[in-house]
Amino acid sequence: GLGRADVIKEFVRVLSRWKDFHGRSTRREFWMYCLILLIASILLGVLDGFLFGAFAPIPEGETFVMPLINFSNAFALITFIPGFSVSVRRLHDIDKSGWWLLICLTVIGMFLILYWNCVASDEGENTYGARSIAGEATLPENE
Repeated sequence: GLGRADVIKEFVRVLSRWKDFHGRSTRREFWMYCLILLIASILLGVLDGFLFGAFAPIPEGETFVMPLINFSNAFALITFIPGFSVSVRRLHDIDKSGWWLLICLTVIGMFLILYWNCVASDEGENTYGARSIAGEATLPENE
């Protein structure tokens, strides 16, 4: 089974590989990162709401504006590049170029990327490296 420590270990591994746009990342590594990202984003959003008064009644004629500098935005900034790099490595895992992420700029492209993130990893070596037994990807020997 997959314990809480395993999920956090996958998240930390992605964060530690933030500048690695080579090699491959498995489905599990990608989706565990996304899971922690989603949970942390929700918790930080609620925390920001309490700290900055989003849940307090707004007086008549006033509007609520969340401050630009808050925990949610800081977390998004910290996790943006690791999320981007794991997305590139996930595409490499199914033998696709990271440039395919640009297709997300289209509505149909988002569904294609979602589908590709759900596809099983290539067995053995592909253009972007070999998968080890532990699920950690390695670089091709010619690089």
